[in-house]
Amino acid sequence: MNTFAEYLIAVALVALLGLLTNPFMVWMPTPTQMVVVFVAAILAVVYGGFVLKEQAGDERETLHRMLAGRAAFLTAMAVLTMALIYQGVTHTIDPWIPAALALTIFAKLVARAWASRHQ
Repeated sequence: MNTFAEYLIAVALVALLGLLTNPFMVWMPTPTQMVVVFVAAILAVVYGGFVLKEQAGDERETLHRMLAGRAAFLTAMAVLTMALIYQGVTHTIDPWIPAALALTIFAKLVARAWASRHQ
């Protein structure tokens, strides 16, 4: 049941985030947008709870977790780098993009250092 709930919450979160990117503003007035942002934030916290409490049972599950973490990290780095390049070309760099990129790198370094010392 936990795996199904995790996938369901992840799909719902991605769908809501997709709705928030409505570039033509066809359906989303401001109050509706605020509700979607609120629900997306709640789903992100719940999904984070699933990620934090997951535990690997054997070496295969540990490998799957490591590969998923690496894929997520590399995807985040690629998307944030593309956003930074695009915004650099258009001369409208949002400070959240380099901040998120720097925090992603910092979190990776801290997690690596902690794992080297404690495991």
